[in-house]
Amino acid sequence: MDSTGVTSGDRTLDFTLSWVRGSAAPVYTTLRIDFSTASLSYARGTDPDPMKNNYVTESVMDMYQSGRYYFAMWLDFSPVGVVTAQAIIGFPNGAEKVVTLTTEGTAVSPSGMGNIILRVGGMRVEAVQVSQLPKRPADLKEATQSGQWKRAASLDVPNIPMRVIPAVTGSAWEVITSIARATLSTAEFDGDGIFHWRNGSRWATAPEKPSLTVTSAREISSLTITEEIDACRNHCSVRWANWVNVKANKARTKKTAITGLSIPPGGSYEVSWIIGGDELDTSPPFTADESAPDCIRFVNADTDTANMVYGAVEVRITREVDRLVLNMHNRDDATVWLRPRNLGTPGVVLLTPSVDSGIGPSDHWAAAWNTNSQEIYGMQEYEHDPGGWVQDSKSAAAVASTLRTAGAFPFPLLGDVEILPDPRIQLGDVVRVVDSTGASLDTLAWVIGIRTSGTGGSVQQTLTLRSTSYNGTPIDAGLTPDPPVDPSVSL
Repeated sequence: MDSTGVTSGDRTLDFTLSWVRGSAAPVYTTLRIDFSTASLSYARGTDPDPMKNNYVTESVMDMYQSGRYYFAMWLDFSPVGVVTAQAIIGFPNGAEKVVTLTTEGTAVSPSGMGNIILRVGGMRVEAVQVSQLPKRPADLKEATQSGQWKRAASLDVPNIPMRVIPAVTGSAWEVITSIARATLSTAEFDGDGIFHWRNGSRWATAPEKPSLTVTSAREISSLTITEEIDACRNHCSVRWANWVNVKANKARTKKTAITGLSIPPGGSYEVSWIIGGDELDTSPPFTADESAPDCIRFVNADTDTANMVYGAVEVRITREVDRLVLNMHNRDDATVWLRPRNLGTPGVVLLTPSVDSGIGPSDHWAAAWNTNSQEIYGMQEYEHDPGGWVQDSKSAAAVASTLRTAGAFPFPLLGDVEILPDPRIQLGDVVRVVDSTGASLDTLAWVIGIRTSGTGGSVQQTLTLRSTSYNGTPIDAGLTPDPPVDPSVSL
């Protein structure tokens, strides 16, 4: 997880595992990470709220560092089910620490693990993994499998919060593209296969130095530079969707399946339902010995009296076009049955939420304008519709301000500038373009388009650039305006 730039608000994360004990209430084992107090808390008990159970807290002063952390909770079970808990921490500076938390708490069976619950409060979490290992990793390198994989994404700090993921269609890349357009960000894969996401905050101020200096491939004998009034936008409005008072209703739609099927060791099984466009995503069902909504029941035999099986089947929910798919994968070495208490009753009941009473979010607008530009060029309006991805007034105002800053005055556009190929150039970079003999060009510009092609063993790279500054405003110097009426005419 990453704490960069997060200095206020709820800076906690709860990682919880639930343990089923037959008909008794589940036991919740939670590691709470709190950056506001630089501490770790370990809680165990039957209340889903970890701070209402018995807990111990350890101060970890190094957690005041800013950057990427690795946290792990290692649970070691005695033969009678008593748990020894340890926290493993990897700090941004490369140091590591192991904190022994406690051995107290209700005894549980390792095979009784029911669910994994992650609660994130104002922090950024990159990945979550649950593993059953024969022994605790010896150090941070072994725990993170350092050297066995490579990070393949470079992501800017997120700056547009969301309450709800809006309804979207298309491929994952189409969704990423729509988010980038909505938030003035850029998304791309570079020549090495690394994914880069850069947010729109860098457009807000004119850069003073380039990321790279590029040289024209040959003397530029002619260069097309456009500066159009159509590119001027001095009153920018951004629509945002207010979800604050919108409630979800989980009682409207049920998905049921009457099942009595077996899943062999290592095998998988899927159940799917048609899902409507107004139905929101649902969470995976809990493994429990009861016939209740959002619960699922696995047993060790195809009989009404068979014993429950916990921790053997991974259950997940995916949404594929117009279908809701429940996937069950048996990780155990014995066959399990998806079976209700009594055949003929639903073995699976899922409640798919929808917006309560069909009331959607209300639309609001945030605006930014430049009065100096309006006096010169008149009112040049632009309305930006983010498609539901902007959901608070502060973010909408920031996007509007960025649009206003970028478009209040016509900035020159340099098209089809062929340069000596440089694979380091990324979308959104600021480059200094130098041509000392042809057009005598030496300027800073944003890279807003890259076209790379190759023929016969040679590579050509052509950039579309947008200047980082404008050429000033028009002045009617030395001009005498014509009078509104011919002075020689009289009535």
